[in-house]
Amino acid sequence: MHDRQQPYSIEVLFEDRVTLSDGRSKPHLVLLQLTSETLIIRRLKTAQVSSINNQDTQTIVSRNVTLRRHPKTHSFGFSIKGGCNTGFPVLISRVVYTNAHLLHVGDAILSINNEDISNLTHDEVITKLRTISNDQVDLTVKYMTNMAPYLQSTPSTIRSSLSSSVVPSIPPTSFTLPTSASVRMRRQKNRLSAEYPCRYHRPGKQQQRLSLMLSDQLQDTEERELLSRLLLCENENERCRRQLNAYARQQKQEEEEEQQATSSISTLIDEDDEDNATVDYVPVQEYSLLYAYVTQYLSGTDKLRTNSFQLHTLDGSQSGIIIADTSVQQHMWISRINMVIHNLTTRTLTELNQTLLPSEQVLYATWIHERIAKVDQNRLPEWKAMFLVFKGSDLYIFDENKPPPLCAYDFICCSRVYPIVEVLIEMISPKYRLDDRQHCFTLTLSTDVATQSRYLNFETKTELDEFNSNWQRSLYMAVHALKTRAFGCMYQGQICRLIIDIFKGFEMLNNETNLTLWSYTFDQLQSSSDNGRDRIYFEFKRDLVSSEKNEAPVRIEVQCQHLRILIHVINAFLTVKLIGKRDDTIIQENLSSD
Repeated sequence: MHDRQQPYSIEVLFEDRVTLSDGRSKPHLVLLQLTSETLIIRRLKTAQVSSINNQDTQTIVSRNVTLRRHPKTHSFGFSIKGGCNTGFPVLISRVVYTNAHLLHVGDAILSINNEDISNLTHDEVITKLRTISNDQVDLTVKYMTNMAPYLQSTPSTIRSSLSSSVVPSIPPTSFTLPTSASVRMRRQKNRLSAEYPCRYHRPGKQQQRLSLMLSDQLQDTEERELLSRLLLCENENERCRRQLNAYARQQKQEEEEEQQATSSISTLIDEDDEDNATVDYVPVQEYSLLYAYVTQYLSGTDKLRTNSFQLHTLDGSQSGIIIADTSVQQHMWISRINMVIHNLTTRTLTELNQTLLPSEQVLYATWIHERIAKVDQNRLPEWKAMFLVFKGSDLYIFDENKPPPLCAYDFICCSRVYPIVEVLIEMISPKYRLDDRQHCFTLTLSTDVATQSRYLNFETKTELDEFNSNWQRSLYMAVHALKTRAFGCMYQGQICRLIIDIFKGFEMLNNETNLTLWSYTFDQLQSSSDNGRDRIYFEFKRDLVSSEKNEAPVRIEVQCQHLRILIHVINAFLTVKLIGKRDDTIIQENLSSD
């Protein structure tokens, strides 16, 4: 991660405004941008408010919504204020709960059924909405970030003639202007983003412009009162200007976040600001997505964040908590970032495989979270990320501050390498989970003395299914590349060797005479068990073609020093046989359907 002073030249694939929290200061609005290689976070430095007209008011990207009439009230479920005769855009002032996911207080209506309404008066808009014959209406709206504070509902009984309701049973709310004390407090905390139009900031022209508007446009008494209150509030702002500037200079000597806050205050009340609305950004934070990963969980825990996530990069840096407005926006961003991460990983592995032998190709690589149990009983278990790679016939684990591989030499330096046929993977059912994390499984390593079984987790079922599919593919290729595996053992007091062959099954040979003592196929194996130390017990069918159901199976006891490895290899070969049968069945079904 690093800062950039110049505009970013790579094409931005997606961008949206979200909230960012660093865990120390208050969350702030940022612009999140996704490119084909990086995630960029641009913090908003200041946003100036211009005229209160439709053309100049700061907005967010427009969107289309479709509303249906309520079956009982026959209303569309919202109230409006404003119109071209008031100097305000047509604004949503109230929304019933049924449309809360579509409209927001502060949305400006740009068009109704694809018809522009910017030149319609308030009464004309109301008439148009009430005369719609269909049971639904298509609206094009934009959220006005600077108008929303005027439209907050209050218990006041004052009603403005600017407001007319499209919901007959719900009374409209009045415009609510903040007091001078609240304005001063908001500016000191850098939470105000120019709630009042810049053209009224100059004391010399305020009275003249307000007088013209009152005489030529607004004859209604309550509209006159509204603009008068606006003028009083602006005069109070001008009176506090010098005090705020002094406060800003004092704050510049303190912590970094307070310096940014006072910088915004100073810019906000500058008398030389232009009338046009502008958005300025501080130097951006750029995070490389190569071998990065996204998590929704609170760091090291099994608790999910609400509508938020965090990015972790290859160099160990973190993006802070990225907070979305809705869960839909959260999942969209996680999906987009994971898509770019997957593309970068695939490209890196493709370049890496060009330097490797065909039998040593990297087949799959991913981040995964492991549950670490603490020795101290007073400390709760925690989750840590590690990187898994299926390469050739081996499983590579990069953890303990070892970064993922970028070249072939990184695999040579990896100290945790295990043959895939000696790894046992078992999915965990919900009733056996150790905490609230879902999509968990255990990975048992037969030769890992320090940690024989690892409790692992993927955040989504899609990731778990992808891992399981790649593990089966890697296991299938590893077993067929190996074909046979022999183990030294004792059978009936003789030194023998047990051979497991992917085509023949189980075979016991005497080491001295090299004679075959017995041989059974995989299909003849009925069951197996072990004592957990050095003995394994087999039960084989005597003959697959025998029709006698009550025929006693053949019981065989084998003593082996490498019992755990033997069990894992038998499980691997049996799994591959099942995969082969499943694939043959699918092929035959496809052929028959054709």
